[in-house]
Amino acid sequence: MANTVCHVELDTTDLARAQAFYSQIFDWTFRQFTDNMLAIGSGDAHLGGLMLVSQVEPGKSPSIWIQVDDIDETLAKVQGLGGSVVTEKGPVPHVGWSAQFSDLDGNSVGIVQFES
Repeated sequence: MANTVCHVELDTTDLARAQAFYSQIFDWTFRQFTDNMLAIGSGDAHLGGLMLVSQVEPGKSPSIWIQVDDIDETLAKVQGLGGSVVTEKGPVPHVGWSAQFSDLDGNSVGIVQFES
C-alpha cells in the first residue's frame, strides 16, 4: 500500500547482540537479508531491519521507510517543495528501488518502490 510505513531500520554495531535483545523483548523473528542486515519480522509481517554499522550515530537511527508508487515522482515533489535528495534512487536486490530525502527540518526519510 503506497504512502505507508513499510520498514523501520535500527542501526547496531553487533547484529547477534541486537537480534538476541529484540527477539527476547518483542518475540521478533530474523532472517539474513545481506551480510550487513537482518530482516525483522513478526509472524508473516515484515517490520524492518537491523543494519550493521561501525558506529551508531544518535539522531540517525531508527530510520523510517515509506512505500511509494514512483520514487522519481516522489523525489521531484520533495525537491519542488524545498526538500533535498540525500541518497539517489538505487536498486535493492529482490525488493525494488530505494532513495532517501531530507525534509525542511533536516529529517531523513527513506522511500521504497517495490518491484511490480
